[in-house]
Amino acid sequence: MAQTTPLLRAATAADLEAVGHVAHQTALLGAPIGRFFPDEALWADLFVRPYLEAGCCNFVAESEGRVVAYVIGSCAPEAVPRWARRRLVQVLLGALLRGRYPRLLRDLPYLWRAWRQPVKRAPAGRFPAELHIGALPEARGLGVGSALMERFLGCLRERGVPGVQLATTARNAAALRLYERFGFRVYARWPSELWTPYVGAPVEHLRLVKELD
Repeated sequence: MAQTTPLLRAATAADLEAVGHVAHQTALLGAPIGRFFPDEALWADLFVRPYLEAGCCNFVAESEGRVVAYVIGSCAPEAVPRWARRRLVQVLLGALLRGRYPRLLRDLPYLWRAWRQPVKRAPAGRFPAELHIGALPEARGLGVGSALMERFLGCLRERGVPGVQLATTARNAAALRLYERFGFRVYARWPSELWTPYVGAPVEHLRLVKELD
């Protein structure tokens, strides 16, 4: 049976659970991270909600009514940190009181390691926007990533954003091919021990940038 081509639409705050699921299923260098970070809801609240509520140019791809891929981001470097200062503690405490993170203790080792890892960023004045993109295995190889990237970059250009940056790893070959097709270049490289307990070795992280003006 022929595979249905996913349909693209703007993402909203109501897509938190669906986008969080895709992000959680692809967070371990493209594979599911559930063995090491079991609370999918916490992953969504920490790494997806800030962009859906305070970001811009967010899009999802749907197949048969189900989100199978996404691109989320921000247009200004202060947008997500400002949201985190105002809302994150409130969101997390409320979720904890409702029992939304039943396996929190198993999530903490990853969060501790991630918090301690060095991160290199490009100058915010030249590259104020940031993006995160992900797709379930069933959505790969269908041009969905390219379609989402075109929508996202087009949205940034319409808003007059001069440049965009993102973080990835040298092991993410498929994503690197996508970024190269769209003219991203490597701004910085650095080794990270974040993934060592999960994949058995340090992984090279990359900061990629693209000028839009």
